[in-house]
Amino acid sequence: MEGETREFRVIPIDGTLVDVRRTFIELGSSLLRRPLGLSLVLLEPPHTLARLSAAAGLDERDTQRIRRLFGIIEDFWLTVPAIEGAAVPVYSRFYPDRSPPPIFYAKRVKTRGKPVLLQTISWLERYGFRDPIVWCEAE
Repeated sequence: MEGETREFRVIPIDGTLVDVRRTFIELGSSLLRRPLGLSLVLLEPPHTLARLSAAAGLDERDTQRIRRLFGIIEDFWLTVPAIEGAAVPVYSRFYPDRSPPPIFYAKRVKTRGKPVLLQTISWLERYGFRDPIVWCEAE
């Protein structure tokens, strides 16, 4: 219908569906050889590298070290797990009547392998989101 207004929802997937916080804590703690995490538990989505680093109290040097680590892992964004129990049940909440579909959003570090956008689409499809609309921004 001409002139119709449609409402779209933009869903930040990192911290809502994708457990990047857990991966950040595990890899960051290993790389920096000190525990990370207590201050990250209450962080609200979206979980970008910059927000996770700030919540963990990391300086720019340590943030860059973690950024480089993420970047050298081939298809890194395909390896990050789903938040336990979140992906499939949450789908109906985000896309209950199939119209209009949500726009999944992520601000992510570039990695080796496939482009980040394709990794993100593949991840969503693996967890049951058919033909997702995805918007990825470089962090």
